[in-house]
Amino acid sequence: MINSNLGVGPMSIEIIEAIFYASEESKRQLMIIASKNQIDYNGGYVEGWTTREFMNFIESMKLKYPLANVLICRDHCGPGFNGIFELDDTYATIKEDISCGFDLIHIDFCNFAGTQEEKLLESKKAIEYCLKLNSKIKLEIGTDVNSGTNLKEEDLRRIDSEARFFSSFCSPEFYVVQTGSLIKEINQVGFFNEEFVEKVVRILKKYNLKLKEHNADYLSKKEIAKRVGLVDALNIAPQLGVVQTMITITKCLEYGIDFEDFLEEIQNGEKWRKWLQDNTENNKFLCGVIAGHYHFSSESYKNILKRLGACEDIHMSIIKAIKETIKNYE
Repeated sequence: MINSNLGVGPMSIEIIEAIFYASEESKRQLMIIASKNQIDYNGGYVEGWTTREFMNFIESMKLKYPLANVLICRDHCGPGFNGIFELDDTYATIKEDISCGFDLIHIDFCNFAGTQEEKLLESKKAIEYCLKLNSKIKLEIGTDVNSGTNLKEEDLRRIDSEARFFSSFCSPEFYVVQTGSLIKEINQVGFFNEEFVEKVVRILKKYNLKLKEHNADYLSKKEIAKRVGLVDALNIAPQLGVVQTMITITKCLEYGIDFEDFLEEIQNGEKWRKWLQDNTENNKFLCGVIAGHYHFSSESYKNILKRLGACEDIHMSIIKAIKETIKNYE
């Protein structure tokens, strides 16, 4: 049974452990939401792990935190999210995820090259494949590209139609809805479209669907409170990567450890481009903070952690800070 109201991206070993730590300490169910870029059957940017290698680490966390209640979920499983649009790649992810014991898979075909009807039909095929491999697998649906746009009445009709379509052949746990949230740089630049969300909730209740909000990073307690009773679950990820990067840099400054090579690697990787809003690549420090998490597996970052480890338990410092950030979403 899923009663969790928070999904967290697994951008590093420390973040994954913090999720288990937070779950055990707060006696709270949490979801790890792995994207195809992060972890996949053929590897990802998180430690270069394949899905099976990732699950081996998850098993070690279950032993270390036996009272934790953490669900393993696939975020945005569909073509294009890792730059590969062939459906064979999507199906390979599904097959390996289910083989490895994932609890939930988010089927998202928003990048499929076809009409809206074709996207829905391909989504149905993928879901039926999931259920063929494991009839009890939990499902998340929703094909919105989250852009923070102010959705209108025609979007409500589309959501109703899609919810009816999916509910006709499966029983999804979550439906992803644009609520207005949007992340740029290190800020929440969107808004909570409460009136629209209230209407969506009434639609989803007809089909026994729970509302999931993506891009919920950097929300204040006040903003989180607005969602109570409307949004059933939130996803956060980049915020935690930024927290880990900032702690690492702060500790480097504290102990006089050079981190220029790490910033240079991030700059050259150009993963920061998708997050920029008002700033440019000339703000090298901001680019480093925004996109540091894509490079936590690099030798330059591991060398920094090794040097910091001679000064303090840097891994636990990061884990505790991430845990506290997660607790803000209780």
